[in-house]
Amino acid sequence: MTNKFIYNLKIVIILLLVTSCKVEDQYYDLSQEGKALLTYEIGEIFQLKNIETNEIISFSVNSKTIEYIADGPNESSFIFGSSSDDFIEVGRISFIDNSNCYKGEITVKSDRDNDFEFTAYFYDCFGDDFYYFQNEFIDTTSLEGVDYSNVYILRNYPKTLYYSKEKGILKILDVDENTLFGLIE
Repeated sequence: MTNKFIYNLKIVIILLLVTSCKVEDQYYDLSQEGKALLTYEIGEIFQLKNIETNEIISFSVNSKTIEYIADGPNESSFIFGSSSDDFIEVGRISFIDNSNCYKGEITVKSDRDNDFEFTAYFYDCFGDDFYYFQNEFIDTTSLEGVDYSNVYILRNYPKTLYYSKEKGILKILDVDENTLFGLIE
C-alpha cells in the first residue's frame, strides 16, 4: 500500500509540476516596413483637396500609439498545463480636420507570420470607408504633376487609396479612377 501511495504521490507531483509551469508569452513585433507606414507625427498637419468641391481640408494628427495587444492564447505543447498568451504590436495614427467633420485612422498590426496588416478607416464627412492593403504596390503615381514612388494601394471597392511612407495619404480614387481627394503639398 505504501508503494502504491508513493507511486500515486509521484504522479500527482509530476502533474502539478507540468500544469504549474507557465509557458512564456509570445510577442510579435511590427517589422521595420510596418513601422515606416506610421508616417505622421502628433501635431503634424497635412492637407487633402476634395476635388469635387475644391475644398482644402487641413488635418491634424491628434494621436500616434504603438503598443502590444492580446491576440489570444498560444498553442501549448503540453496536453496539461497553462498555455502562454500571444501579443501583437499595433501602431495607430488618428487625424481630424479643423471642423471635426472629416476623421480618419491609419493602423498597422503585426501578425504571427512576421508580416503585417495595414488598414485605413475614414468616417463622418468621409462617409464610412475601411481600406485594406492586399500586397499591392506600384512604383510611381502622379498627382498634380508630382511623381510619388513606392506607393501602397489599399482597396475599399469601389474606392482605392494610394499611400506612401514618405508622404502618407496621396489620393483617393473612385471606381472610374477619378480622384476624389488628393494631397496638397
